[in-house]
Amino acid sequence: MKYLRVTVRPTERDIHPVHTLMTEREFVERVQTLHWNLADLDLPALFFLVEGDADRFAEALAATDAVESFGVTPIDDERFYCYSQGETTDVERALYTTFTRDGLVVLPPLTYDDAGGVTFDVVGEPDELRTALAGIPTGIDVDIERVGEYDTDRQSAAAALTERQREAVDAAKRLGYYAVPREATVADVAAELSCAHSTAAEHLQKAEARLVEAVL
Repeated sequence: MKYLRVTVRPTERDIHPVHTLMTEREFVERVQTLHWNLADLDLPALFFLVEGDADRFAEALAATDAVESFGVTPIDDERFYCYSQGETTDVERALYTTFTRDGLVVLPPLTYDDAGGVTFDVVGEPDELRTALAGIPTGIDVDIERVGEYDTDRQSAAAALTERQREAVDAAKRLGYYAVPREATVADVAAELSCAHSTAAEHLQKAEARLVEAVL
């Protein structure tokens, strides 16, 4: 089973007004598409994780004619979820069709960059992958970031940790171990977990390693 990691980037034409919002506004730091429903390609539903200013983001969506409905739910002061449903453009429909053809699976998340690119993994048979790349509409560049056999243990962040590792990370977060500046030590985490300092350190180190592997 082969996979490609690709970045698609508009060069001569816009993909969609919401795409422009995601990549060119100073109040948006980072965006990932986590889930989507393309049952209606003319009016798809998308679910994003965004780092930025939730209020200004909501105002921008409300002012975008192509957006029919949306909702913004804060996670903390810097992050929020966003659901949106809206009309698609011709180039956006072409991209959806290209990468949702029979035999291909697009793996979330899709990550946006400041240059307007969207990076994601797509899995399928070699012929189908080549056909998809050939179907990229004009005015859109595609960079192949990685290609190979899909044989790495790519887990979701939630599933990557053991129960004890999740307890350690949860305790560390509550105590302020991951705050900037740091407000707790490994010894504090060990006391919270009622375990040895070395055990707490091992749980945190292994958890952090697994989380990095799951995300990257």
